[in-house]
Amino acid sequence: MIQRRHRVGAVLAALAASVAAWLPVTYAQAADGPNVRIELQDDDLGLPVPPTPDDPTMVNWGLRNDGPGTAEDVTVRADLSDVIDWVTADAPVPADHIYVWPARDVPEGEAAGSLIGLSAKPGTPLGTTGTVTLSGTSANGTVVSTTAKVTVGTIEMEVNRLATRTGDRPGSTIATPVTISNVGTLPSDGVQLRMRTTIGLSYADRYSNCVYSTVSEPSYRTTQQALCTFDTVVEPGRSYRLDRPVGLDVTPQALFEYFSHEALPLSGADPTPPSGNGRVLSLVAAGDAATDGIPIGRQHIDADNTADMVAGGDTAKGEAGDVVDVTVTLGNEGPGWVGYNASDDQPALLVTVPTGTRAVRIPDRCSVWNEEAQAGTGEQTPGAPQYICNPRPTEFTVGDTRTFRFGLEIRANAGTTTGTARVTTAYGNTMAFDHTHGNDTADVSVEVEGGGTPVPGTSAPSASPSAVAAAGGNTPRPQTVSAAEDSGTLASTGGSALTAATWGAGALLLGGALVLLVRRGGRA
Repeated sequence: MIQRRHRVGAVLAALAASVAAWLPVTYAQAADGPNVRIELQDDDLGLPVPPTPDDPTMVNWGLRNDGPGTAEDVTVRADLSDVIDWVTADAPVPADHIYVWPARDVPEGEAAGSLIGLSAKPGTPLGTTGTVTLSGTSANGTVVSTTAKVTVGTIEMEVNRLATRTGDRPGSTIATPVTISNVGTLPSDGVQLRMRTTIGLSYADRYSNCVYSTVSEPSYRTTQQALCTFDTVVEPGRSYRLDRPVGLDVTPQALFEYFSHEALPLSGADPTPPSGNGRVLSLVAAGDAATDGIPIGRQHIDADNTADMVAGGDTAKGEAGDVVDVTVTLGNEGPGWVGYNASDDQPALLVTVPTGTRAVRIPDRCSVWNEEAQAGTGEQTPGAPQYICNPRPTEFTVGDTRTFRFGLEIRANAGTTTGTARVTTAYGNTMAFDHTHGNDTADVSVEVEGGGTPVPGTSAPSASPSAVAAAGGNTPRPQTVSAAEDSGTLASTGGSALTAATWGAGALLLGGALVLLVRRGGRA
């Protein structure tokens, strides 16, 4: 099994200590009824050496009631007898080495559990192994037991950091070196390298010891994954490199891309059969473990390419007092796909309501535009002059179009009138990768039967001067970027309170980092 260390703060450790209590077991297992499983966040735990009592490794468990019905008086036990001679716990251990949590009812579905913090006693030999057994009882059902393997020592894999790239043209190939280091204290009997790219990149080679697939990530609908298996023993304190760089082809749709890589200790189970049919990709010893590695590496690759975001308008007819529907659109005509991977200033559509009408039905993902703050308010108040529509998901493949339908009430004495739908960003900036601006704005017209004099078309406010594309080249990232390291840390953002409330200002989750941004300027 994979040995990984899971750390939490002192607050969680205190919580575990407060809920752990020894109680007698009062119920036998029922023969039928609800079936409750004890689920572990990690069932193979490594205890660091030297020990870190103030930051213990957590046995983190929860409950899953598969039903039918509520499981009554569920009591969970954790037996430390097999490890008690060489571990210390963050809460007093009962004389029989068994923690028992108070009984409670567990409805169908997932239910919270608790934590046990463990540390190795000083002097315990590396590789010492035992198990913690978790079991339970229920008054009217069954609790399925499970075990957590505990080992003294850790396998901690890191990979090399890769610098951001800009200017790679579609049709070119990027050579990406990859290095793996074991910064733990135990060897790993083999390793898997998990690599992922966004859809504007593709793997130039297919190796026979790699499995290739399309997977989903929280911040992207699809990524291209290569999972490569190596039987090389990765020794602690040592570094290994691929025998050749990973080749990444820059496709015609490339624009904002990334390449990520992560090393995983082999679990001992047979890996998925390889799907490549080329030569074998190998690991080569590369000296001492790097001191500047990272658990998950992510390289941003901004291609020298463009994408044409297009606004679509609509025309409706009606009489004074009618509520008419108009459908506006935001689409991408390529050649690049649009998926900001380091910005929350995502593509948006700014709708200016035709004079003489009142918006009474506002679509989901659209909110009142605040001109002064250059942001949406997050409110869907009827009657505002402008609304900003922030689509979800935020990425646009080539040919992708999003629609938003507004219900407009025609006011008394209104004449035929025209508003606009304009391509912009969540903060009102111009997208500098878009070099075709003749289709950025579309009319939204309401023809009033028997109405007064036609009302001239209204126009949306101009984009911020700092956001306008510079002549003579593509500047892929006009937004200000707070460049956080890809280490799982969270970057913070400045800006107004209105900006913080904006739907369009939702941050993107990119694997190991959450990057929040402010709304104007060049790249930080």
